[in-house]
Amino acid sequence: MPSRARRTRSRTGLVAAPLAALTLFSSAAPSATAASVATWDKVAQCESSGIWSYYRAGHPYYGGLQFLKSTWDAFGGRQYAEYPHQATKEQQIRIAEKVLATQGQGAWPHCGPAAGLGSDPAEPYPDEPPAPPSKMAHLTQVGDQTGDGVPDMIAVEVKTGDLYRYSGPGYAGGTARVKLGYGWNTMSGIVNAGDLTGDGVADILAVDASNGDLYRYSGPTYKGGSKVQVGTNWDSMTNLVGVGDLTGDGKPDLIAVEKATGDLYRYSGPTYNGGSRVKIGNGWNSMRDIVGTGDLTGDGVADVLAVDASNGNLYRYSGPNYNGGTKVQIGTNWDTMTNITGVGDVTGDVVPDVVASEIATGKLYRYSGPAFAGGSARVQIGTGW
Repeated sequence: MPSRARRTRSRTGLVAAPLAALTLFSSAAPSATAASVATWDKVAQCESSGIWSYYRAGHPYYGGLQFLKSTWDAFGGRQYAEYPHQATKEQQIRIAEKVLATQGQGAWPHCGPAAGLGSDPAEPYPDEPPAPPSKMAHLTQVGDQTGDGVPDMIAVEVKTGDLYRYSGPGYAGGTARVKLGYGWNTMSGIVNAGDLTGDGVADILAVDASNGDLYRYSGPTYKGGSKVQVGTNWDSMTNLVGVGDLTGDGKPDLIAVEKATGDLYRYSGPTYNGGSRVKIGNGWNSMRDIVGTGDLTGDGVADVLAVDASNGNLYRYSGPNYNGGTKVQIGTNWDTMTNITGVGDVTGDVVPDVVASEIATGKLYRYSGPAFAGGSARVQIGTGW
């Protein structure tokens, strides 16, 4: 953890960071536009003791370079992760480069000059251009809603906040997608919770980013008029995942990671209040893109996949406890992907599949389970994601 003195500097040191989000079109040209990885390491050492996954409850700054959430969002950070501390070191530096180019080293008033941020013109990652922002977010499988026997998917358009339904197995955009609603850019943690209302249609849960309340929306349209508040203080949690019925009460359960501690909790449906939660793991703040895939191991219990932000490896965790002892590495280089989503069986082999969009290109790929191999085994099914 950072020392008291260092935390104090961080709190004042990024006063300019929110200003960066507010002055994107400032006419003042900063003197510094890039810096080497070594210099960014020095800034991180000053800001957070070099802890790139740094997060502390009640503290508004995240990650190794201590971004405000508003700054992270304004400069495109959500193409990588919802919060800065969930992104990799490289991803955090890429966003910091954009802040530096707009605001100069003054965005880190103490740590920037102390690290020589304004006098190191080296490009940190010269061989790879920055990734374009994702066009879609919160991809979520909602079962077969069109009656064709193939699971469908919903997603939020980042630019407009509109919610769309995409039909499998191709999940084509354009005129093939159906607009279901608008105003969804105020919501986070959108997840398929299963059928909570007994009407045979999957419901979804979503967190209102403005107040932390958890809401249930009824399918197949997920209109605002159908929403019901089912929890509070859910802005303290991340990586919400629907995992089916783990407790045997006939109601779908939910798992989620507590941001402050990295602990993994199980919540019992259908209300998902804090009093029902059970701690089932720790150390999950190093994982991102945690997704439910259904049963991959044949034990009748839903498994989950997760990407380790520190190395990009993909792991499978077996339920119902999802502890580290059950994890199996099944892939590498998954930090190049985002919007990883379990979509059920779309290939007809009775094994769940996964779709994911490539950060650098926006292409959507389908991966067949249970190995979810990349390379020539994956199939491109879309663009502009």
